[in-house]
Amino acid sequence: MEYIKNRLDPWKLKSLGWLLTSIVGAVAFTWRVRFIGSDYVNDLTEKGKPFVLVFWHGDMLMGWYFHRNRKYSSLVSKSKDGDILAEILRQWRYIVIRGSSSKGGRDARLQMEKLVRSGQVLVVTPDGPRGPRYEMKMGALRTAQKTGVPVVSVTFKVKHAYILRSWDKFTVPLPFTKIIVQYKAPEIINPELNGDALDEYREEFQEGMKPGIVGA
Repeated sequence: MEYIKNRLDPWKLKSLGWLLTSIVGAVAFTWRVRFIGSDYVNDLTEKGKPFVLVFWHGDMLMGWYFHRNRKYSSLVSKSKDGDILAEILRQWRYIVIRGSSSKGGRDARLQMEKLVRSGQVLVVTPDGPRGPRYEMKMGALRTAQKTGVPVVSVTFKVKHAYILRSWDKFTVPLPFTKIIVQYKAPEIINPELNGDALDEYREEFQEGMKPGIVGA
């Protein structure tokens, strides 16, 4: 997306979003998908309980696609690339809030907390927007901790995929491939954790999020 030098006008942006979601939908129709632990998020969603859902930045295509049409929410950067992602997410019925997790991180966390306190499910790529890959930032965990909601991680294993030469090794599953989508049980973060103890928890949580590797 970085080749787009100027911001697209609303009509072109909507058209591009429709084109990209249509292509993804057509390819995704051929995927052979196995879900493990999906009852965790389904139960929380059906009961209307807010939570924080996390997956790695390189797995965004699958992460966003498999959770579409649930009216989940997400914070999307105010960049040209973010314009396109925001339009795609709106077409997949996400509630999009524009902000930045790399500039003014405190403001971004406050926005995320506000969303969760209002009863929204918040979706976060914790190693985004610029990496390093698989290095979890604290924002998602702090949001879950301060609001008292569970955090759920989801990882993906893909049999055949095209891997982009980007910092996040963005994964594009090929048609007819096999994908395993695995959720971990919801975790409530001890509100008394802080400093080194919270950072240790972050490292353990990060280790538990197995990378979305080829080889399902």
